[in-house]
Amino acid sequence: MVDLFVDRVLVKNNKDQDELDTEREITMRLQNRILMLFFASAACESCQEFAPTLHDFFKRLTDEFYVDRAAQLVLLYISLDQSEEQQESFLKELPKKCLFLAYEDPYRRELEAMFNVEELPTVVVLRPDCSILIPNAVEEILRLGTDCYRNWQEAAEIINRNFLINEDFEEKSMRSFSDPVRRLKYKVEDEKKKKK
Repeated sequence: MVDLFVDRVLVKNNKDQDELDTEREITMRLQNRILMLFFASAACESCQEFAPTLHDFFKRLTDEFYVDRAAQLVLLYISLDQSEEQQESFLKELPKKCLFLAYEDPYRRELEAMFNVEELPTVVVLRPDCSILIPNAVEEILRLGTDCYRNWQEAAEIINRNFLINEDFEEKSMRSFSDPVRRLKYKVEDEKKKKK
């Protein structure tokens, strides 16, 4: 995950727009987390309609008011706006804990091409290793709400290191009754199959 944004400057969506510009800061923010790349534009009407839903989705998973412990989730807004003013106005609709790339950064367009973004809004969900979990999760977020995060978490096999002891890492078992179905949907390969 971190490799995708090394030598880049990520900006926090807060009042001061603090920059994460060192490799250490970026690593601390992105390591062992699911990353949602939100491609949108202020000029896009469907993006304007989806923004409050995404804001609520992200807030319910990361705000301690709603959950005991924030989800291992990062939201990164990739602006496809025509002007910096449009980007600034759209950022007001997004959560304060989200990150974004500066308007001047040409990497925004590179990411758009890298992930084949053809429609707006698009939410590309990435595993911690930068592989694509879902090419566009907009419909899933609208349909399932915060429940889809658990599916992503299990499919990405994120380790919740705060509560596991060393022995728990050795023997991985199925996490839920629906784990086999989830593994098929998100194309998660078993380690045994990889070895063959």
